[in-house]
Amino acid sequence: MDEGLPAFARVLALGAHPDDAEFFAGGTLARLRDAGARVVLAVCTDGSRGGRGAAEMAAVRAREQVDAAARLGIDEVAALGFEDGRLEPGEALRERVVAIVRRERPELVLGHDPRTLWTRLGGRVHLGHSDHRAAGQALLDAVYPRAASPNFYPDAGGAPWCPRELWLFDTEAPDLAVDVSATLERKLDALRAHASQEAVAGGLVEAARQLAEGHGGPGRPAEAFVRLRVW
Repeated sequence: MDEGLPAFARVLALGAHPDDAEFFAGGTLARLRDAGARVVLAVCTDGSRGGRGAAEMAAVRAREQVDAAARLGIDEVAALGFEDGRLEPGEALRERVVAIVRRERPELVLGHDPRTLWTRLGGRVHLGHSDHRAAGQALLDAVYPRAASPNFYPDAGGAPWCPRELWLFDTEAPDLAVDVSATLERKLDALRAHASQEAVAGGLVEAARQLAEGHGGPGRPAEAFVRLRVW
């Protein structure tokens, strides 16, 4: 369990879909915001396949994401607008991520672990989502070497930048558990804003509560990450 979060002034979280960052790291993002960090959330896809026949699903999920972020106190939501289910870690996504990294100059970046093909849940497994892996891979590729070098995307704006740390969520092999006892209810409230996903995902709120208890133990909910110290 963490002995207190390091101090970060600027934080960027990158999720593949609306609700991903809140589900895996909402309590941590709330703690970082409470500690005074500027927290920006970038969402790669429009979430349009996260429903059952709702033609307006992308618009619905965009509204839900803004509401959820407000409940956590997140400063800004950047919707990248790629099509749900077809995300690829190619140049189009990398350039958009580089632009945000250079603009925000985050000291800490949170995102998906691109190695996650599945995670174990007792005797079962939860299969990983291809968009999650694509978002995670594009994030790592954007942070290095692209965002840090003036030789990539000179028209993306901003000076080269490299974050101090990356914390990868949605992982099978965490080495950092962040205590979210004080912020779990805010995280769950943020997930309630994603009302369109409750039936589709089988209950985001309860699943998130169980996951937090699994990472931290009874009475000590936590969120799990792979911690990468870059410099």
